[in-house]
Amino acid sequence: MSAPTAERLAQLCYDQGLIDNQQLDSVWSELGKKDVELEYFTNLLLRKELLTNWQLERLLEGKRDGFYYGDYKILYLVGTGTFSRVYRAAHKETEAVRAVKVLRQRYSDNIATTESFLQEAKLAMPLRHPNVVPTYEVMSDRGRQFMAMEFVEGTNLRDFVRARDYMELGESLRIMKDVLNGLSYAHSQGVSHRDIKLSNVLITGRGRAKLVDFGLATMINAETDKDFANAANPRSIDYAGLERATKVKRGDSRSDVFFVGCMFYHMMAGQPPLAETRDRIKRLNAARYRDIAPLVKWVPNLPNNVSAMINKAVEFNPERRYQDFVDFLNDLKRVLEAVKDDRLHRPEVEVKEDQPIEILEGDGKTILIVESRTEVQNLMRDRLKQHGYRVLVTGNPQRAAVQLEDPESKVDCLIVCTAEVGRDGLDLFNAAGKVPELSDMSAVLLFEKAQQHLSKDAQLGNKRGMIQMPVRIKVLRQALLQLIK
Repeated sequence: MSAPTAERLAQLCYDQGLIDNQQLDSVWSELGKKDVELEYFTNLLLRKELLTNWQLERLLEGKRDGFYYGDYKILYLVGTGTFSRVYRAAHKETEAVRAVKVLRQRYSDNIATTESFLQEAKLAMPLRHPNVVPTYEVMSDRGRQFMAMEFVEGTNLRDFVRARDYMELGESLRIMKDVLNGLSYAHSQGVSHRDIKLSNVLITGRGRAKLVDFGLATMINAETDKDFANAANPRSIDYAGLERATKVKRGDSRSDVFFVGCMFYHMMAGQPPLAETRDRIKRLNAARYRDIAPLVKWVPNLPNNVSAMINKAVEFNPERRYQDFVDFLNDLKRVLEAVKDDRLHRPEVEVKEDQPIEILEGDGKTILIVESRTEVQNLMRDRLKQHGYRVLVTGNPQRAAVQLEDPESKVDCLIVCTAEVGRDGLDLFNAAGKVPELSDMSAVLLFEKAQQHLSKDAQLGNKRGMIQMPVRIKVLRQALLQLIK
């Protein structure tokens, strides 16, 4: 398919409701004419954040749907799962940012799966708790079912754990306290999770844990080994395997306890307690749940009260397991009380010379980057994430200012690239330094050689520096370490 002209693309954006007439007039006015190169036009749309890369790619591929679900304009794809895709979206009237989860197209004609999706989502809608991601709406649009939820700026616990060679004890206990608080509340409302796993725990920019995806594993209703082998969601197989092996009814609330214990085990040991296999029949083997290696094998110096708590949670015999999350949470609070001083660190463990422990320099610090060039955005995001930073990116200084005001963002360092945002970027950099609430935040101004006039107006300080572009990522990382420290 040949690329459209700038005018044709503008018409497509308007037809899809992505840009209104006033916004288009502003773009044409800035360009000075309509007969311009497509690249110039799209770069301006992206820089002004009137269009996202995801939207642009779909338009250029000839896609003419999927830009809206109900009142929500889709901005970009966040993640994909067995049953659904999750998008970042904005309400077309209020501009409130939401996560929109859409049931995959291939399940749209499956009545049982569709009904389960809607039923389970509606079941979660009444849940309102600081450690549960709220679901605001459950709807159908042109035959596609979707739900709108809170959009959590941060990462999931799976990626959080992967970015570290080990988890500090204090950090793990605080995350687990949030998880248990959320689950204890949900169970008190008669709602089991049924899909407990690291990726279903979201970690906010402030380090708080929130649970998502309640009950979606129940969309599989299988009876035989063959049915389970063909099931789409591996976690539904794990729940079924545990409950069949321990001879409890499907939906036993203690199954959630077991898989929370597995999650806690993984955080401490750095590896999952259940044998990993793609063979779905083997996932049903009772020995997989019964013969879990003692935690002491991986973490010999873990405090006894922590080991005992995890071991009780993953007990094969459900009668010896925690019977509910209230008792589990009370035990965890007692452990936290015992180590509530500043030495919330995991005891040193013996490490082989060929397996050194590496502490990532970013250590979960949040960086907000203001940069409109897509290739530079991707480079900085990917390279900094490799070193443990949480990275937020925007090409719009005004939106960055709003994000800095959000207490949930908890930005540790602001990086402003003035290459294309120019004076607006400098104004943001200087203004941030005058806000008392941002006094602990570091800031870096990146400017081009031709922008010396901007650099002369930069207001610097102990936590505020500037670097001339181009700059190597290694040099930028060194600056971040110095400024944040």
